[in-house]
Formats: sequence, C-alpha cells, structure tokens
Amino acid sequence: MQLPASTDHADLPVRDTFPLGWALAPALVLAGLAGAVALAGSNQHLFVELNAASGSLPPRLWAMITVCGSVLGAIAILAATIKTQPRWLASAFIGAPLAILFSEGGKRYFDVMRPAGVLEPESFNLIGQKLYVHAFPSGHSVTAFCVAAAIILSWPKPENRWRAGLAGLLLASLVAFSRIAVGAHWPLDILTGAAGGWLAGAVGAWLTTRSDFLHSPRGARVMATIALATSLAMLFIDLGQPDARLFRISLAAWGIGGAAAALMNDREPRT
Repeated sequence: MQLPASTDHADLPVRDTFPLGWALAPALVLAGLAGAVALAGSNQHLFVELNAASGSLPPRLWAMITVCGSVLGAIAILAATIKTQPRWLASAFIGAPLAILFSEGGKRYFDVMRPAGVLEPESFNLIGQKLYVHAFPSGHSVTAFCVAAAIILSWPKPENRWRAGLAGLLLASLVAFSRIAVGAHWPLDILTGAAGGWLAGAVGAWLTTRSDFLHSPRGARVMATIALATSLAMLFIDLGQPDARLFRISLAAWGIGGAAAALMNDREPRT
C-alpha cells in the first residue's frame, strides 16, 4: 500500500531513509587504495611526488585549505547550516567520538614518524609548523571525511545526493591532499584517515535517524552554543599555519556569525 504524502520522514524504516550504499562504498574504495599503497611499498615515493606537484600552487592557498580540515575550522564552516540543516552538524557531532578514538588511538598506537622526521628538509616542501611524530592516521583527513559523510548521507533530497556526493568527496579529498602539500602526512595517513573518518560520519548520520534531539530546535541551540564557543576559541588558537592567520580569523568570524544567527532565530514553539 502506498504511503500517504504527509507521512513523516522520520517514521519510515531506517533502511528506507539511510543510504547504505553511500555509507559503505567510499570507505571501501579509500581502504582499498590505502591497502594498495601499503602493499606496493610506495608510501614515501608517492609522498615526494605529490608534495612536489603541489608546489605549483601558492603555499598560502594550501595553508588555508588545510585550516579548513581542523576540528575548529570544520565546526566554523558548518555553523552557518545549523538554522536550515541542523542534521549535518548533528551527524558530525555524533560521529565525532568514534572519529577521535580512531584518530588519536591510531596516532598513539602506531606512533609513525612524519615526513619531517624521516626526510631531509630540502627534499620536500614544508608549509607551516614542522611536525615530527604521530603521523598515522591524518586527523585532518578524518575530520574532512567525517563531515563529508555527515552532509552527504544526511542530504535532504535523496534524488540529488549523487551531486552532493561528488562535490563533497572532491572537497574532502582536497583538504586531505593539503596535508601532503604542507608536508605533514604520508599518503597512507590520509587514505586511512579518510576511510575511518567517512565511517565515523556514516555512523553519526545513521544515529541521527534514530534520535531527533540534536536536529530538534533544542538540539540546534546546543550545537549553536558549542559552535559559538569553538569559533571564538579559533580567534586565539594557533593552528600551525601562520600564512593563513587572516583566513583563520575570517573563518572564525563566519562561525561566530552562523552560530549567533542560529541562537537568535530560535524556532522552537513557545507554550
């Protein structure tokens, strides 16, 4: 029997509202690429080639792109969507504990040296802060793909998800690649981080189909408050890219404005 047009989307079974194929396919592809790099033993060689190729673009541009992949930068970017698409940030927040566990746990357990700790300084391009340890996996890649999954899998119009998916994966890949461009991570770091981050975001997007709190008006206020606090903090925290200082301040202002707008436009019915 056909469902009436007025049926609430949240009442539909999860299998009908959650795009399982989209949740699994990117992670499997990324994991496969990571496995191929590991088996071929081409991690260091590939880094040198890709890092050199990235030198065709200005260092300041790579510094700005990589700032977007920080946790504070990602929250600031999403702050402006709280009013209209609260489920995007909700999915990212719910997936965040798993993403943090994967990223920080991996860094501490494997303790892989970064390019600056292995290669001669003149053999590659280094932009921003010189880092030596805790390379695997890339935290920025985890964050970028967690956010991408949160948005794509929570896209409000399923018929247009493939367009959002292509754009989101491209932007997340650019952020992840910036970690090679600035000389902070190996290809294996970003591929593994991207796969883990995508799965974390997918879990977050799936869990938002089971609970309405974070993408309810009350939940939106909670998220806006967090986004306001983190965006304010971004004004004072050094993210390791001095060339992107003005961009960091602008991004913080964007986050503050988005969070403040969400707080000032409380749409919860008054009783």
